[in-house]
Amino acid sequence: MVTPEILSKYRGKSIAYLTDKAQDAVNKFVRKRDSVNGYFICISCQELKPVRQLNCGHYLPKEFYKSVRFDLDNLASQCIRCNHHLSGNLIEYRKNLVLKIGEQRVKQLEIKAELKNFTYSREFLINIIEKYKNI
Repeated sequence: MVTPEILSKYRGKSIAYLTDKAQDAVNKFVRKRDSVNGYFICISCQELKPVRQLNCGHYLPKEFYKSVRFDLDNLASQCIRCNHHLSGNLIEYRKNLVLKIGEQRVKQLEIKAELKNFTYSREFLINIIEKYKNI
């Protein structure tokens, strides 16, 4: 729950600003969640890589599927090569996501992703920022 004091901290900030800050906070959380001792395993290629090569990859791209942009089931650590050079390497991403969270949760994520005209409220975005900013 976002308190009036916290809301006042973000007074005058645009939805675009809040969305970027929320994405930064969630990405930081995922990077920390998925790495151990300076290394991580890419969700797509399954290779062990140093964290300097770690991106927070979206199985369902945030630009097209706004309803799952901040859903932790949609986010995993991905190497730069798979995320950028292989456009997400999505076939392997999905296969390994099923192994990680199960077919049912992946299908639920895909259904949730189809919500149209989805928008986040200021309060939701502020809550995301506050929840993940210090993790």
